[in-house]
Amino acid sequence: MASAMVAPASSLPLQGNAQTHARVPLIINNIAIHDNSDKNYYTLADSAEAQRLMQEEIHCEAAWAQKSFMGSVALIEENACLATSQALQGSIPHTHREGAHAAVINRPFGVVLGIAPWNSPLILAFRAVIAPLVAGNTVILKGSELSPKTRFFVANLFVEAGFPPGVVNFLLHRPQDAASVVHSLINNPAVRKINFTGSTKVGRIIAKAAGEAIKPVLLELGGKNCVLVLEDTDVQRAAEGVLEGMVENLRRDPTISACRLWIERQSQLFDQTKGDNNRTPITILEGITESMDILSAESFGPIAGIRVVSDENEAISIVNSLNHGLFSPLWTKDMHRAWRLPLGFM
Repeated sequence: MASAMVAPASSLPLQGNAQTHARVPLIINNIAIHDNSDKNYYTLADSAEAQRLMQEEIHCEAAWAQKSFMGSVALIEENACLATSQALQGSIPHTHREGAHAAVINRPFGVVLGIAPWNSPLILAFRAVIAPLVAGNTVILKGSELSPKTRFFVANLFVEAGFPPGVVNFLLHRPQDAASVVHSLINNPAVRKINFTGSTKVGRIIAKAAGEAIKPVLLELGGKNCVLVLEDTDVQRAAEGVLEGMVENLRRDPTISACRLWIERQSQLFDQTKGDNNRTPITILEGITESMDILSAESFGPIAGIRVVSDENEAISIVNSLNHGLFSPLWTKDMHRAWRLPLGFM
């Protein structure tokens, strides 16, 4: 593992000392701009290949592969703009002592470890790499064995864009070696920051390891979503909105789909359906209770559970008792009522 750190560590002076404006063209080189009759559209180099790899590895729909692709382009473009923003320029704050001057100067962390999940392999890989690069860091992108080709495509794209060798590094390992590899990476002196997107269980392990190493860590952890539908809302519109969110997001990333109405949770309900090319249809479950796994266990699939509660206080109490949820949509016609809800839910 020590040898794997040589390239990102040795490339850091070149990357970190480069002027910000010198990095922008390399970032933009990831985007090919084509004119399509009366409108411009953006596409990554070899976009068809990127989308094909996603469909092959995670079995997503073609529509989501295209959407993920365009989102990746937008992400690259946005970060290229941020490269010259005031946020990276530092500041000269006021000082109280006469004759004294202070300056806040932003410097790269160093080597940033990016660990992204398999289920949105293109855009989440770009997200793990592009922001650290803009700030002048070098990056280790740790891939998943479930989507290795897409991740390699992303890493190689930065090489083709002109970044020097060692600035973007791709690492893949056997599943059984995950714990030892991640532990070694986090504890390597060259790694100065960790970025992890994935399950809450693994996130806790990584947070603990980073804390023991006294290194900053950025976590986006798994969890389904509670959808609270108040009685004053347009039920038909709410139902359509929840269904659209559940299905649309599941085309790309089952983790962020709206899978609970009122306070219901997804669950791994159909273990017996495991196998090649098996798919779970859109499923709505009624009458769920606290004793059911669907209230608290996470699954990847188009499954929603409905639980009717007596009032909003009961609903919020159940929502706040759960340890999951990336966000909690709320359906109501009364915006003032929405803002009066306890902050724990919002």
